[in-house]
Amino acid sequence: MKKFFSNVLLLISVLLVSLVAVPWNNISQWGFEVDFLSANELMIKAIVGGFTILLSVIFFFISNKEFKDSGVVSNSTRNLAVIPVFGFSLAVMAYATYLAYSVYVSTITSTAQLLLFIGSVGIIFTLFIVGYFLVVEYKKVKNIGRLFRILILIEIAVATMAFAYLNLIYRVRDSYSTLGTRYTIFYIPLFLVIYILYMIFSAKVDKNLEKEESLEKEISENKKAKGKSESKTPDNSRKSMIVSKEQPIVSGNENLDPTSIVFQDVNIDPEFSKMSNQANQANSIEYYIEKPKMFKPLNPSFDEIVSYVRELPQVVTKLDDDKITFYVDRKPFLVLMNFGNYYRMAFKYDLEQGIRLIIKYPTISKNKSTKDELWFKANNYGDIPKEVIYSILKTAHSNYNS
Repeated sequence: MKKFFSNVLLLISVLLVSLVAVPWNNISQWGFEVDFLSANELMIKAIVGGFTILLSVIFFFISNKEFKDSGVVSNSTRNLAVIPVFGFSLAVMAYATYLAYSVYVSTITSTAQLLLFIGSVGIIFTLFIVGYFLVVEYKKVKNIGRLFRILILIEIAVATMAFAYLNLIYRVRDSYSTLGTRYTIFYIPLFLVIYILYMIFSAKVDKNLEKEESLEKEISENKKAKGKSESKTPDNSRKSMIVSKEQPIVSGNENLDPTSIVFQDVNIDPEFSKMSNQANQANSIEYYIEKPKMFKPLNPSFDEIVSYVRELPQVVTKLDDDKITFYVDRKPFLVLMNFGNYYRMAFKYDLEQGIRLIIKYPTISKNKSTKDELWFKANNYGDIPKEVIYSILKTAHSNYNS
């Protein structure tokens, strides 16, 4: 019920701000006459602006309380905090832009008036660009970040109101009653379409954000569980132990003896195994000539994905000179190679999902050296999203018995 009323309130707010975009100089052209609206147009639109600012402030405090109580802000609270005031700014600029265009066409055909119209269009496009950071990312930041965004949105609303008012007083007033505004009624469905598109886009962004938060929560819980299990186990040996590269490391729930198990090996493409010596990677001129790459910060890092995979059930880890191979029931499902500022992965994956990854990410391809069609390879230079990396790891682990 709470979500229903919040959606109704948001829809009413969008309808109100869409009316702000429509000039009320000749209401009778739409089949009805309300003298009160025409006579008090500026005051009524200013009241709508004040209403959207008040909503913004109220739901800013509500979002802060939600974040304090649960660590997240609901979508409905986010939307009511930012959409009405941002939509009002767009509506005011749409109103001012149309008037600037109409005046240029009908009365003042000067270069200054043309530049005023072009500048108004530029402000609208700028608002859409800035809106992504102020609106869509409202949930991603903490309370200080939300305060910054609310203050910026309120400043934008006030600035656009001042711009529209000055434009009306000094450039339009004498010819306002004679301007043709019949088709500006279509601003209302246009704003509704923009609102629907925003809801679809934000739902997709929120879904990806929820996946990332779920992964981070899962990793945090795994680390806590591992810490508790280690604290319960008496430490009768040294706190640290040096393990040679050739000796496998056992991880998981079963007590397995890797020295008595015959492990399968994974044939990696020659290109994939190339540059296995990390010490030579940074100095290899041949490498940068053949395949220049732009390296970005790795998220997750190589150590983080190794730690994550070792926490998965029944995983056995085998270290070689140039790679780490992960097994379940003596069957490999993942191979990792670290090169410092990037890393490589060979993984077992569903064929159809693997093809989708290849289409979407150019650094992912089929591993040709394996006869099995379900093996793929990826170079992560920091351009593969965090949630995709973890999805690959989880799916590869679940596919070990395929």
